[in-house]
Amino acid sequence: MIVKTLGDKHNPAILMIPGMFCTYEMPAIIAEYLKDDYYIILPTLDGHHKEEPVYYSKKTDAKKIIFWLHANSIDRIAMLQGTSMGAEVALEVARQIDIPVNLYLFDGGPFFHFPRFFRAIMAAKFMSFMKKTRGKEKDQAIDDLLNDPFVKKLGGDSLESYRGLMGGFCEVSQWISDESVKRIADTCYKCDLPDFDEDTVRRFIFLYSEKEPARQAEKRVKKKYPSARYIVMEGYGHGGFQGEQPQQYSEFIRDLLKQKNRSF
Repeated sequence: MIVKTLGDKHNPAILMIPGMFCTYEMPAIIAEYLKDDYYIILPTLDGHHKEEPVYYSKKTDAKKIIFWLHANSIDRIAMLQGTSMGAEVALEVARQIDIPVNLYLFDGGPFFHFPRFFRAIMAAKFMSFMKKTRGKEKDQAIDDLLNDPFVKKLGGDSLESYRGLMGGFCEVSQWISDESVKRIADTCYKCDLPDFDEDTVRRFIFLYSEKEPARQAEKRVKKKYPSARYIVMEGYGHGGFQGEQPQQYSEFIRDLLKQKNRSF
């Protein structure tokens, strides 16, 4: 795992975990608007960078993130935020972490538990994305991905906001292994929702875009965590709010932290 940081370490810390096939560069776009007032911690998950090209599990990455926090003397987190697959890793961090966290924001997490055959189908779909990018010029590879029916379904009216994300996707696809892709599919689609005490659950915010497939897990999540807060952003596809409006998304984060009104 590699971790990048922005801002002054003495400011309240925000930990932002990117989604599958993304690097720290995606949440860094949002972090640029927050770095003057917060210390932003941006991990890139294993399997998504050359230094550690194999992804094992969300449990492994969560353990590594927490180890990094301790090694760097981070004793409180203002917000733990994760996007898509990163939201599932963030939930696992929440399960393992022994450092106080004021607020959790899970954006577009696919908190499903599907059977093995479905996960195998999705792993094959992800691998087909990989093959579309290899040996092609970056712009052509991005155009091909944006024309894929599955990506169109995810993006909806927000499809063009995926262009920047697909740039990172094309980079990661050059070295990620087939085995890592299979394990990523397991992380995305085999989620056992862990138990938490009520105080922790009341710090949870689950954010969904109106038109994203991941929202189909909302009912399951609400049943498990009825005391959490649920927000639906109208007019966006998967991750569309932060993808299209990164500055507004940063203000959204600021407002959530102000509402919490806790000392850091």
